[in-house]
Amino acid sequence: MKEFLAFAASFLCALSALAQNSGLSEEQVLARFHHEPSVQQVQREAVKYYQVSPERIMSLRKGAQLKALVPTISGEFATELTHSLRNMDDGLYIGALPFKEDETINADRTGFRVQASWVLDRLVFNAEVLDVQSLIGILDGVVREVTTIYYIRRRLQIDMILRPPRDLATRISQRIRIEELTGLLDAMTGGYMSRKIERRGRRRG
Repeated sequence: MKEFLAFAASFLCALSALAQNSGLSEEQVLARFHHEPSVQQVQREAVKYYQVSPERIMSLRKGAQLKALVPTISGEFATELTHSLRNMDDGLYIGALPFKEDETINADRTGFRVQASWVLDRLVFNAEVLDVQSLIGILDGVVREVTTIYYIRRRLQIDMILRPPRDLATRISQRIRIEELTGLLDAMTGGYMSRKIERRGRRRG
């Protein structure tokens, strides 16, 4: 945050010097960009687009820490069907009768087992918490990249007003560069930059 404030202060000082040299006030120059979103708005949209907001990171971290309290459930189900037939002969009349009597047995057996297990050492150290912590680095990188692109684009816009190039090729090149930076901000915010500029432009019109 301190780096951002220092960067913004130096940017405004340079803008003020350029405006004085051109006969325009700082407010008059900045008023040309009131239809565009602020850098804070673009940062918020980029964080939302990449889903790395501090609130979400904190929620994911708590979830990873409490995951060790959730047991691993395993189950087993088995069923068995048996059928047996037994013939009994009479010892006194062997061969006289095919058999004295028969016996049929049918059996059906079903069983199941449920098991719950905990890995409590994850309460002390869980590698998934470190994975979530790495999102903080992504958050910082996204905010820095958006801020850098935003102010490079704004400096080019101000140069086009206060120090417009005299030759056509340079003017076209600078306009294309501004469009390129706008496209980068759109890519990092899901198209927010262009939508906001167009919407506010229609309101001004």
